[in-house]
Amino acid sequence: MNFKSIIAALAVTTLFVGNTVNAQVTTKDSVATSKVQHFNFDKMESETIVEGIKRKWFHGEKGQMTIFNLEKGAHIPWHQHPNEQITYIMSGKVKIKTIIDGKEQFVEVGAGEVIVFPENVPHEFWALEETVDLDVHVPVREDWLSKELPAYLKKSK
Repeated sequence: MNFKSIIAALAVTTLFVGNTVNAQVTTKDSVATSKVQHFNFDKMESETIVEGIKRKWFHGEKGQMTIFNLEKGAHIPWHQHPNEQITYIMSGKVKIKTIIDGKEQFVEVGAGEVIVFPENVPHEFWALEETVDLDVHVPVREDWLSKELPAYLKKSK
């Protein structure tokens, strides 16, 4: 091996080790400065957002989780948002109107089932029976951060 090859190998090794060390420090710094949060849904107080619909929710930096308690007949009007929504029906059953393959369609989702709405896909819910619905939104719903109820929920029946 000649001198230039040794210098080149040393430079590449130094660059690799230097970046690896920086990446580790950055990772350690980001972990050390992240805020770990701990919630207990059972101890959270529900808020009634409209008649027949209660929710408990919290959020982290990038996403949020909500438990909705829907009375039979509760309605969440047609709306959309710039957040992906993953809905898991823990108990009960809902009828959902949404857009699938470019067409308005109705889907029934029952206990143990999940439906995922990509961002900006409109959807509407009707509780066919008393239902517990766990929703995850990513990113955090900015429209929920204020105490003001989103306009579409003011239309709930």
